[in-house]
Amino acid sequence: MKDKSHFFLLLMAVITALIAGAVGPSVVYADDGDTSEPSGDSAPVSDPTGEDAVVEEPVFVPEVLEQAPEGTDLIVVNESGEVVPLATEEAAVIIASSDPMWCPASATPGDAGCTANFGTFDDLIDALAADAVSGSPVYTGDGIIWVEDTYNGNDNAQILFNGSVLTNIGASNLTIRGGWSGGNNTTITGVSDVDVALAILNWGGNVTLNNLVISATDNSGYGLFVDNTGSTTLDNVSVNDTMVNPSGYGDGAMIVSSGNVDIDDSQFNGNQGNGLQVSSGGTISLDTVSADNNLLTGAYLDTCQYDSVTGLCVGTGLVTITSLTGNTFNGNDFVGLTVESGGGLNMDNTQANNNGLDGAVITSADKDGTGNVNIDQSEFTGNVNAYGLDVYTDGSLILTNVTANSNSFGALLDTSAGTGAVDVSDSNFGESNITGNSWTGLHIESGSTVTLLNVMASYNGTNGAYVEAQGNINVTNSTFNENVHFNFPQDPGLYAHSNGGNITLVDVTADGNRFGAGAVLSTKNTGTISVSNTVPGTDHFNSNGTFGIQASTQDGNLNLTDVEASYNKSKGMYLSTSGLGNVFVLDGEIVENGYYGIYASTNEGDINLDTVSVLGDDGVATTANDDLTDIGAMLKSYSGGNVFVTDSSFNHNTTTGLIVISSATVELNNVTADQNGVNGVEIYTPQTAYCRGASEATTQVIVNVDAGTFTNNGEYGILAMPGPAGTLNFVAPSVFGGNGTGDYLLDLREPTICPVEVQEPTEPKKPQIVPAPTVQPVAQDCSQFSSTVHELSDGTFVNVGCPYEGFSSLNEVTVKDLPGALGAGTQFLGGVRVSLTDASGNTILNQNGTVTISFALPKTVRGRTPSILFWDPTLNGGKGGWMKLPIFEAGTSFPLHPEDPDDLRVVTSGVQQVDGSITLTVNFSGIFVMTIP
Repeated sequence: MKDKSHFFLLLMAVITALIAGAVGPSVVYADDGDTSEPSGDSAPVSDPTGEDAVVEEPVFVPEVLEQAPEGTDLIVVNESGEVVPLATEEAAVIIASSDPMWCPASATPGDAGCTANFGTFDDLIDALAADAVSGSPVYTGDGIIWVEDTYNGNDNAQILFNGSVLTNIGASNLTIRGGWSGGNNTTITGVSDVDVALAILNWGGNVTLNNLVISATDNSGYGLFVDNTGSTTLDNVSVNDTMVNPSGYGDGAMIVSSGNVDIDDSQFNGNQGNGLQVSSGGTISLDTVSADNNLLTGAYLDTCQYDSVTGLCVGTGLVTITSLTGNTFNGNDFVGLTVESGGGLNMDNTQANNNGLDGAVITSADKDGTGNVNIDQSEFTGNVNAYGLDVYTDGSLILTNVTANSNSFGALLDTSAGTGAVDVSDSNFGESNITGNSWTGLHIESGSTVTLLNVMASYNGTNGAYVEAQGNINVTNSTFNENVHFNFPQDPGLYAHSNGGNITLVDVTADGNRFGAGAVLSTKNTGTISVSNTVPGTDHFNSNGTFGIQASTQDGNLNLTDVEASYNKSKGMYLSTSGLGNVFVLDGEIVENGYYGIYASTNEGDINLDTVSVLGDDGVATTANDDLTDIGAMLKSYSGGNVFVTDSSFNHNTTTGLIVISSATVELNNVTADQNGVNGVEIYTPQTAYCRGASEATTQVIVNVDAGTFTNNGEYGILAMPGPAGTLNFVAPSVFGGNGTGDYLLDLREPTICPVEVQEPTEPKKPQIVPAPTVQPVAQDCSQFSSTVHELSDGTFVNVGCPYEGFSSLNEVTVKDLPGALGAGTQFLGGVRVSLTDASGNTILNQNGTVTISFALPKTVRGRTPSILFWDPTLNGGKGGWMKLPIFEAGTSFPLHPEDPDDLRVVTSGVQQVDGSITLTVNFSGIFVMTIP
């Protein structure tokens, strides 16, 4: 126990009924009744005449005596065991300072109806318990236990208020109010220290705790435990530094309440387990709370209370986390903050930084919807082994002024379980080379629409932002630069896909994405894609590793207005529609883009270019990424679409300025094609460009050239092959000159017939099926089998794909086998140990093949998204630690540790749900665990 810094007093009003009703004396002991000599290690005494001296109101003995029954005598004893005369000031101070004391809620300490003062909680509880079984309890109803601010760990064992024992007050409201100044008043002057566990169990009323500092060292395994059927309120309560007990538990505060839980100005730090755990049948509200530096999860808040049979929420309570000065869930060894809400979440001014796993994991989803999630002015940074922010809700999701930097994965926002919209504004998910996330900055899956306004997702290792939505996607004034740091070219700065709506980009920048595209945009059915700006030069897609911008639709149109796409490695613009959709490019500037400046194709739709400049060579030899364009523009319309090019130029390309392939009409109005390496313009039908099927009719096109300039090209100004019956018409005179072979050539030859390809049938290899657990490692035989599949009885399996030379095995991992503990709110669903070894038993990678791990998903897991954790033995200086593996993103692979180029472990396909299973694909072995969330 803690050493007491000054006196604590135990007021013992011992009323003994003597013969003929005589009443004996009551004794007041100083310092817990210890009458031994003081040790001499007393606290220093401040000068009462100094400037900092506190002047206290005098306390009179009669005020204390009023509490005692008539006829009670009182004897006051100091810490040396000496009787102190009642008339002295010393006796008055000793009596008035005794604590704790239970009083009716409406009473002032010392009033009639209060208990006597006690030196320990245990003595008070004994007195209340004796009153409960007395037959005529005196102490009943709502009450307050007053604890002096000088109280400092008087109890030597767990403090237990059991409502089943304290039946006189156990169904009523209970308040424990620390920091009391003492005396016949309600003045609060500080806090009270408790150094053992405090438990309030089986309580039928509301529970309120004020001004307490709990630091439990008594091996209870927790600092505070509240279990009640009413509401619970904590105000200015600290539960810190709980020691771990022999059973391995060292949690801070645990609250199980049927009613609302409100926690204000409280701390749950440095515990050797979880910091704060709350399960509420009502709402949960946190205001200015910290749960930092705990050895497991910082805080776990639950108002959903999932039914173990149905897997659905029973509770409907809202969770609110708010503050004017800040809430913190930082530096915990597992997750910073986990919320499972039955009624949504409102959170502001919150940090969840530098945790061992996720910063914050928020779940608010059920089949019937559980509420919206709103997060404002909050930060989720430095969670290097998992996600900064992970939100799964079937309501709407709004983020404002949120930062998620320097995590493995910046933020995952998922409303796909319902029809909620996702709105993100004024938020950052990677801002510099120092603050970028190792994997993707922002991942969104929306059951409705997505709106991004003033968002930055830059300097991330894989995608800057990855967005999928059922409805419209609108991105405004946002930046997606310098992402895609690994050689996985399918990743872009911005990936956006809508399954049933439109995509609109306004004032968007996606530059310098190292190995991938600036933006990849796609819609289905009639969804349109529009890219434009409000100020010229504010939408550009430059200096990317593959394309500047890639956009594809089916029957919707592509509209690009005043877009700059320059200095990209492969294509400036890569545009396609597979159905009836048209392509419109207006006022574009495309400079030095490797193979193609513009590559546009339609099926039945038209292609329209107006006032577009395609420049293959900017003429500056010292351009940092000088990659001259081969073909200025390739425009293809296969099944009846027209091609219209107006007031546009295609100059200085290494081969051809403009190639048009169309099966309908081609119109060139005031087009310039100058100083291209081969031809200025080439025009074909699909058959003359490639070949004609033996059963196809020959097609021809009409080509109309209205003015324009076609000069200084290596061969022809215009080469036209419109089919045998096609035409080349000059509507107004064009300017020709300086072309190497001639001004133009009209070639009406028949297209060649496509050769018939004969493919020899092949018998596909089948996998080798091995029942698991595996007794001995199984040798891979890629000459006979496509892979080796290890199957557990519950349907969980691991597929080791070819090519692979080595051995593999699969064994189940139970919760008792886990190499590291899981924090509060993380439920273990299943685990496996996968081994990949060579002939000598050394661990190896399947570097050229794959390892697909598929967990059978329990049927009761509904409305929740499982995760897969990996125990990485290289973390924490070789001691090992958990990593949360990334969610699936189309075409994206994730290096496990991109900061270490010598670590070749890769997640080749992220975590996703497929046909009732949770799967991922990697190239390495180890322990993999499925959890929720």
